[in-house]
Amino acid sequence: MKCLFVLVAAAFVVVVSGQGIPIANCPKGEHSVLYCPQMAEPDCDIRVVHDPIRGGGLCDIPQCFCDVPTIRNLKTGKCVMPSEC
Repeated sequence: MKCLFVLVAAAFVVVVSGQGIPIANCPKGEHSVLYCPQMAEPDCDIRVVHDPIRGGGLCDIPQCFCDVPTIRNLKTGKCVMPSEC
């Protein structure tokens, strides 16, 4: 019981002090993800989560990915249905 109290108190301190998991403020139709190392979201060319073309980035920077079943149109930057690519 004492151990549980310590864990809950530690979690509270982390959340209150702002040291929780970083989350991106994504537009409607997108959600925040945090991959380590960073990954590229599904797009019209590669329809699954994949290694970034320009190398991986830092682990602590959240990204916005399109909500399923949409994917990113790299020409417009918008989330579209795969049939709209």
